[in-house]
Amino acid sequence: MTDPFPTRGARIDDLLELVHDVRKSLLARDESPAGNWVEQTAEDLRSGAAHGWYYPPGPSAGLAFYSTSGPDAYGHVHVREAEGAVDRAEQLTDVLVSDLPSRVRTASIGFTGLSPAHEEELVLRLSGRPGATIIERMGMERSLGADDGQPPGPVPDGLKLIPIRDVTVDALADLDMRSVRGSSDALLIGNRIEEYRRVTAALREGSLGRFLEEASTALYRPEPPHLVGAILSAERSPRKGIFVSFMVDPEFRRRGYGRFLFRWGLRALWALGYEKVHLWVTSSNEPALRLYREFRLEPIARSTIYRVTRAGEPPQPHSDR
Repeated sequence: MTDPFPTRGARIDDLLELVHDVRKSLLARDESPAGNWVEQTAEDLRSGAAHGWYYPPGPSAGLAFYSTSGPDAYGHVHVREAEGAVDRAEQLTDVLVSDLPSRVRTASIGFTGLSPAHEEELVLRLSGRPGATIIERMGMERSLGADDGQPPGPVPDGLKLIPIRDVTVDALADLDMRSVRGSSDALLIGNRIEEYRRVTAALREGSLGRFLEEASTALYRPEPPHLVGAILSAERSPRKGIFVSFMVDPEFRRRGYGRFLFRWGLRALWALGYEKVHLWVTSSNEPALRLYREFRLEPIARSTIYRVTRAGEPPQPHSDR
């Protein structure tokens, strides 16, 4: 098998075709970036503003690329399903990891294009490597109906429901970081508040679909002041809404606050005319899975994140499966 080619200086038409392939695969599992992501990514790869490698368009096409943020890197590997697909995906993953700057301590890499069986084979190959953590994510969904139009009930005692526009990005990022601390979900973003700010700002700016301010809210305790929980929604399609972030402070769990927020979010999406609701959750997050199943969401898609932790970082669990 030949080595992949650097994307810098490649034909823009080839890169556009490959990045479109990535987007189509993401869209098939309701995880597609919004805006001009395809065009911008292809141009960044061609110009060298982003790091990437590829196998040319055709039956054996493939693409790998990554970006960095401080000591963290975020990458993606895509191959077309054909003979040798797992070998090509492994080769692209190896090239990506070996190129990471020395300042990068952790890298999270997602995959598309492979059949479920071939993705499982790739994960088995990668999981035994030093510093490897395998994070499985599940896409869940259900239809919305008239029952979802019922009021969610009274706001819990001592709390206020406030518009999401009145909550700063910093406050939401802090709540998000606190809500996942110590769980496998924390591995998706890391342990730096700067990353939570970046992700929160991107969601509110529409990185995963048009942000729905009218279907997003927060629970707040006035005395002493404390942000207790929040739900953020976006438009996945004209008929489907997605909960892009759902968080409750661990100190305030098991009090029904999460159920109240979830009911509120379902009612808001139904009132706006959406027919389905979608969300993503890590497969090991049992408390969240119990809640989502209680609200009759069913798994419809899966994805895998290969996280590499370099020496010097705190040890991570080998797998969340």
